[in-house]
Amino acid sequence: MNRNLLRTLLMALLIVTLTQCNENDESLTDTVKFSENDPFKSTITPSQNFEIDPNQDNVVEGNNGTTIVCPKGCFLNSNGEEVTENVKIELAEALSLQDMILSNLTTTSDGKPLETDGMIYLNATSNGKQLKINKAKPVYIEIPTPARKPDMKAYKGVRDENGNMNWIEPKKIEQFLIPVDLDLLDFLPEGFQAEVDKGMPYKSYKVSTQSLTDSLYYSLSVSDGRELIKGFEKTDYNEPLYNLKSKVVNGKYTEESYESEGPKPVPSPFQVEDTLPLVDSVFVGNCGIDPAIIKVIKSKKYQNTLISTREFETRLQVIFKTCRNDILEIYIRNINKNLYELDSMVYSLLDGNQYYEAFYNFSQQRLTNVKGADRYAKLLKGYYNKELKKVKSELEKNKKKLIVSLQKENAEVKKLADNYRGLLWKREKYRMEKYGFKWTETGWINIDKGIETRHRCDQDQDDIKVSVENGKDFDQVYCYVFFKSIRSLYRLNTTDNINFFPGNSVDRSMWTPCSKPATLISIGYKNEVPSIAVKEFMTDNAKINLALSSSTMEQVKGIISQYDNNVVENRISKDLEFMKEFYKEKIRQKELIKESNFIKRLWAIANPCCG
Repeated sequence: MNRNLLRTLLMALLIVTLTQCNENDESLTDTVKFSENDPFKSTITPSQNFEIDPNQDNVVEGNNGTTIVCPKGCFLNSNGEEVTENVKIELAEALSLQDMILSNLTTTSDGKPLETDGMIYLNATSNGKQLKINKAKPVYIEIPTPARKPDMKAYKGVRDENGNMNWIEPKKIEQFLIPVDLDLLDFLPEGFQAEVDKGMPYKSYKVSTQSLTDSLYYSLSVSDGRELIKGFEKTDYNEPLYNLKSKVVNGKYTEESYESEGPKPVPSPFQVEDTLPLVDSVFVGNCGIDPAIIKVIKSKKYQNTLISTREFETRLQVIFKTCRNDILEIYIRNINKNLYELDSMVYSLLDGNQYYEAFYNFSQQRLTNVKGADRYAKLLKGYYNKELKKVKSELEKNKKKLIVSLQKENAEVKKLADNYRGLLWKREKYRMEKYGFKWTETGWINIDKGIETRHRCDQDQDDIKVSVENGKDFDQVYCYVFFKSIRSLYRLNTTDNINFFPGNSVDRSMWTPCSKPATLISIGYKNEVPSIAVKEFMTDNAKINLALSSSTMEQVKGIISQYDNNVVENRISKDLEFMKEFYKEKIRQKELIKESNFIKRLWAIANPCCG
């Protein structure tokens, strides 16, 4: 059945052929849909047959939307005993004008005209014997209607041998709401599930599940995903030699000295960045319905209240758009009242708001409540406030636990970075000593200026430029220059795994020994399988093209071991150990950025009033 169809007990005329149980009538009369002589028997609306187990609650749904709720023990036999054997339900729906005409279902009661909103035929038998309804456990009938009409009543239909109908014994319709399993209700903002599906795969999930979707939604009560990308450490570090930003303060290079990128351009005041959330920003709270409230009311405690109905589900989708928790709480804190009363309270509160009309129309449906609403209201007294506080506390606890875990990982990477910068410092110090350059640790020194005092080549010498032809085929590519004359190592930088250069991405130059032999060692990895290339060159002819060739880890280790009999800071194997860990961190950061952006998109859907 269409979940958006107004499913409610709205009928003017009802043919119920089940004999009612009363104290003075112990007999049962066989009942039929029509007689043998009925002139409309060939065109009368057809019956649908269902078989149910009377030992449990059952819900029967007709092809045209009629719902018959049959509680356990609702059918009795001729002796007034509850039926335990299977029951056959016969249902015929006449909800259209065509069905009514072809079935001769005229709408008169003792000669007076009636306004109809649908007719059905309902009967129940067991082993071919007629059953009656237990007045203590009556069946509940829902007939779909496009618009609720006030003051409608249910009539019993009597059909004679000629197919004429007379509608008698009108009864006021009790418009109770029917609870639905909470797990079948959609308590998520419009578009949320679709966005979750678009975000798959996510972590270990290839496709979304209900538990994952709910978990993601509830977490938005305390987080918008920004904490995932706080405290990131750099994963790429430049050799500080001849870096325009290289400075020594108190015997150590500054952070800027290790930047592999060049000077950043000053952004225009008219530019608007639409990338990642600011790393140093903080969670700004909710601009929509608090997901923690939804988590509370989705619990089994609310299973048989108006919260667990399709009618409330319809209202909730509009409440999401209002972004007002106080409106939602009107329904939660007053579950003993009729639904139309709560609708009226809301539209009074929203006077002048764009959603005023929606709740006014809801109130005109005059929907009441579930059966036993007062009992459930007493059971839930004080539960909402207590549970909401508990849920918020649990969500905050989970968030803090995640933050502690991320901080621990970031701290480990920072330690790794500090160690690597220490290695680069030693490497640079070694080169300076080989060049005979001296400095004091007092104050700060711009190394770039100091280089001016070093011996320069008599002739112009091009800066090193390396092209790895098949670099795009690899996940990681590293290029090292080993200067034989001073037994010093230098790692080149890249932005694309193809073109490698010294210095930073803007100032691509470095100090090199004049016309001396050097070796270029390039190592690439694809799914952790290595490839390598080695090329000898003279520093005055430093434009190098090469291609990586497949290899094994044993072969790679054998080649680089030739350059590992140097001091630790000038060993390729040592540098590669750091590069491996930095690559793993780069992947981790990439996944966290992806996750953060995913959470941001979900948060925007859950908080549509943030502007």
